[in-house]
Amino acid sequence: MLVAQLRNIALAAEDRSEMHAIIGVQRDNWNRLCHMTVNITTIAAAMLAAMNTGVGSTSFSMSVAAFLLNGGAAGFMLLASKYQPSQLAEEQRTASRFHKLLARDIDTTLLIDPRLRKDAHLYMEEVMGRLQALDVGFPLPLKPNGLEKFPKVVAPSVLGSVADLTETEIPANNTNGWTDAITKDLQRTADKLETSDIAKYVRAARNKEIPNKRLAISAPVFAVVAALLSLVGCWPGIQLAGVAAGCIAVLVSSFSNGGQIGMIFELYRNCAGYYAEMEEDIQSTMRIPVCQREDGELYHQKIALQLGRRDQMPLFSSEEKTAGELF
Repeated sequence: MLVAQLRNIALAAEDRSEMHAIIGVQRDNWNRLCHMTVNITTIAAAMLAAMNTGVGSTSFSMSVAAFLLNGGAAGFMLLASKYQPSQLAEEQRTASRFHKLLARDIDTTLLIDPRLRKDAHLYMEEVMGRLQALDVGFPLPLKPNGLEKFPKVVAPSVLGSVADLTETEIPANNTNGWTDAITKDLQRTADKLETSDIAKYVRAARNKEIPNKRLAISAPVFAVVAALLSLVGCWPGIQLAGVAAGCIAVLVSSFSNGGQIGMIFELYRNCAGYYAEMEEDIQSTMRIPVCQREDGELYHQKIALQLGRRDQMPLFSSEEKTAGELF
């Protein structure tokens, strides 16, 4: 029955991985289409406004056309600033990857000798919690439960269920591959992840969020200014100011959306989430009875590979600033 239940979870994870991959491609296409539309529309409006300054008297029809084009571009910029298509695509790519990883983890675990893997009941609770956490952390719809694009508090993305760390740690007893050396090395790794790696990527994500928010506000504002100046401008100087505002709007929008600042913010947040999930997994494993844990040597090797390091003792020297080398 446990094997059948685990197969069901793996099948659900594979299906979700496919769904997120499809939606990720769709939202990446949204990003490309929106970026191209904004650039073409704003440049066309700027050309009309510039041509309007060259005629003897301003043409009302050209002013209206420039106003409509700039207004439409401002609307597209506002949508792109609100939903951050590049960030949406990165969310779905990450969700697809971790759902696929969950399915492969289950398939691999079922092939391992039962004496070396975690207790089956505990493992089933763990993978079910991971699947539910991924569903909450990476929702498929944009509304009403979509991720906030400019959160007030930047936190690591949620890649696993929240473990109960209120229990005390259970010391190793040199059985099931768990020695004092492995236990101390893993605890040292968890401490380094919490104080260094996670904080490093949360700080990097916060540093990207601030300029991204400013750019997201600036681009539509410049486009609206360009639209108003192109409509009310009666003198060439005002028309030229509208042209300049439109050009600035294109540059700001291109740097924000074309440069995919939102995607970079999400990437850093997911890196922090990757290390946070690993740190929490180590802490929760230390609170499971030794006889119910995965084999200590195998678990130590798995953590080393996830960190991008060789399976050695210790995993990293005391002079190194971070535990992870993968990113």
